[in-house]
Amino acid sequence: MKKIITNLLFVLLISYTNSTLSQNTTHKLQMGIVLSSGLNFNKMNTKLADGNVGTDLSIGMNVVKNFNDNLGFLTGFEFDFSRLNYSFNDTAYYQFSDSRILTKQGNSSSNNTFLVKDRTQTPIFLSIPTMFVFRTDYIGYNRYFAKFGMRHSFALKSLTNDKGFQNGSVTSTELTRMDLSSDLSIYKGSIGIAGGMEWNYYGTSTMVFELGYYYGINNIHRGDAIVGDTQKNMSLYEKDTKLYTTLKSTQNQLTLKVSFLF
Repeated sequence: MKKIITNLLFVLLISYTNSTLSQNTTHKLQMGIVLSSGLNFNKMNTKLADGNVGTDLSIGMNVVKNFNDNLGFLTGFEFDFSRLNYSFNDTAYYQFSDSRILTKQGNSSSNNTFLVKDRTQTPIFLSIPTMFVFRTDYIGYNRYFAKFGMRHSFALKSLTNDKGFQNGSVTSTELTRMDLSSDLSIYKGSIGIAGGMEWNYYGTSTMVFELGYYYGINNIHRGDAIVGDTQKNMSLYEKDTKLYTTLKSTQNQLTLKVSFLF
């Protein structure tokens, strides 16, 4: 019995020592999966449409390079599945063929026309975070942190569901899963600040809970073309004047993120 008690105390001591070390030692390199959900707020810079609140869902991998226990640098990649909601104020038209919304250079009198009133755009972005991480020391199994830096997002694909009127009809209709990749700017940048808690739940494995806000710095829609006809990539036009235009908005995001780092 004495031997059993001695062995048990030894095991408890080793377990306590390992947990203590794990709480006070940060690996030089951490990586793991990240899941996040959030809200999109589009700040409109045009009277063409109003931006409504949208949603965002992300999944990816983060890598943290730790310089010491309290300072690190985070990067990685995340796939963002977004929803952008717009209500159009004026008579904005476009032409389409099958499931493709046409730009100015592809328009002709033989194509269908559509008067758009409401739009739900569903782009997919590849985002690369570049953020500094500032941490406290562990308090028990938890420590707290703040992040500051940027997210660099690159448009991969965009579909849209539009409600409106086709070919002058007075009956409302909906066009679903229309290809609108030409509408988005290739790059979307944002400056972010975040904070949260890191929980050391087993060994050196941690679960990270984070709330962040990201402020958009550029128009997420494609504007004038650099060479040639400056309007050639635009799809929206005013029926009477035939003047082409584009949406102009910057995007702010409020996100809730959970990460598992190893």
